[in-house]
Amino acid sequence: MELIIVTLLAYVVGSFPSSTLVSYKWTGQNIRNFGNGNPGMMNVLDNIGVRPAIWVGILDIGKGALAVFIAKIFGLGVSTEIIAALIAVIGHDYSIFLRLRGGNGMATAVGGICALAINAAIPALVMAALLSIITGSRRLGGIIGLILVPGIAYILSMPDTIIVGIVLLETIAAVKIIKFEGFSPSHSRIS
Repeated sequence: MELIIVTLLAYVVGSFPSSTLVSYKWTGQNIRNFGNGNPGMMNVLDNIGVRPAIWVGILDIGKGALAVFIAKIFGLGVSTEIIAALIAVIGHDYSIFLRLRGGNGMATAVGGICALAINAAIPALVMAALLSIITGSRRLGGIIGLILVPGIAYILSMPDTIIVGIVLLETIAAVKIIKFEGFSPSHSRIS
């Protein structure tokens, strides 16, 4: 019963329509009316601005982290924490508040990864940011950062379950991004 409660809570948390609410506050319009129509942080950044994108990022990352912390409260173990993070990403991607449509889930996955393995996530996030600035490509920086997280977790001797969870979170978000955007470099430049 507790697993069902954790799963439902994680889905509702993940479904919270951060970008829709933030974009409406800043512009009075739905984020789906801007850019590529994706209700996510990058579309907010590209089409509304840095400040609202930061808010969306904080909220979306927070959704993934909160899902993990909810699972921690129930004390059902690391596997349940990973399941909660995955369900939060699914909630973000298929939001009950947006008629089962949502963003790509990468920020929510990052929040889950940070809650599961902060010591591995921080150096990878720093490297991703630096590479994005140096190369001018958010996509390249993000990809390298994602690749680094499980490797850093391995080097830090984190449990195999955590490493598998990180890979699953990255994979579920990456599949949605590739499905929605493809792998075109035209979406990757920093403006």
